[in-house]
Amino acid sequence: MSVVIRDVLNEVSVLSLRCFVAVVQTQSFSSAARQLRVSPSAITKHVQRLEGAVNVALFHRTTRRVSVTEAGERFYSRCLAILAQIDSLAATMVSERELSGHLRVTAPPSYAATLLGPNLHRFLDEHPGMSVDVVVTSDTPNLIRDRIDVAIAVQEGPVTKLTHILLAASPRAICASPAYVERRGEPRTPDDLHHHDCLSARFSELAEPWTLRQDGEWRAINVRSRLFSDSGDLLRKACLMGAGLGNFYAFHVEKDLAEGGLVRVLEDYESKPKNVYAMIPHRQLVRPQTEAFIEFARSLTVGHAAAQRP
Repeated sequence: MSVVIRDVLNEVSVLSLRCFVAVVQTQSFSSAARQLRVSPSAITKHVQRLEGAVNVALFHRTTRRVSVTEAGERFYSRCLAILAQIDSLAATMVSERELSGHLRVTAPPSYAATLLGPNLHRFLDEHPGMSVDVVVTSDTPNLIRDRIDVAIAVQEGPVTKLTHILLAASPRAICASPAYVERRGEPRTPDDLHHHDCLSARFSELAEPWTLRQDGEWRAINVRSRLFSDSGDLLRKACLMGAGLGNFYAFHVEKDLAEGGLVRVLEDYESKPKNVYAMIPHRQLVRPQTEAFIEFARSLTVGHAAAQRP
């Protein structure tokens, strides 16, 4: 560590460094305050204290914009290295004692109801000093604005510049109720889907296509959808009542399949899986509580994915 950096650390706190890094990454004093759960005035004081310690301006400030100076950019890279060392040491020490504190998480409805809900008590039992706030939503949240520590997402690949940590692939299953199959017959090939009522997920103005592996290649099928929704559970319940065929995450319909409420169709054609990700605001600033929850979510997702493999 250079003499300059050592002298700076003698004059300011680690929190000052975290405030500086948060302002650089969010380009906003107010957003940095929300991320670190402190007041904007506290962020300002810490940054001013840091600028006084290094005797140089770290930011250009206007009424509408904050941008880092050239000196600030150089200092930022050094701060990341320092904080990484501190966090690594802290993680080692925390692993030897009980985790405590609050964690704010988001998850899509199907994942929250099927995997998180029945198992979250295990995480709380393992970490009795922690509390968890779960926001159930299909939308991609603003992690910094909404002060989210971890966002669980089920999608084909990263759709934002946020840090995505792959937990596992999520198999899918095309299902129908026994009553629907008896009434309309069972599709034998992907082309038969054009003649069936399908229940389709919608994450934008367009319905999500169904992609199946046929003759060794993935083929997108534009099914005849009679019901669209961004709620997987609504589609699942409609499918149970015989409204049509649904293409579900396997974890979402596992119990229905086991109990006979739904049956799988087109089992000879694999429905393209999606991936389950844990999204975090910043890879360099990961709290031990966050890491513990990510590993918990990974164990749930990997365990279920393994159970679905033939």
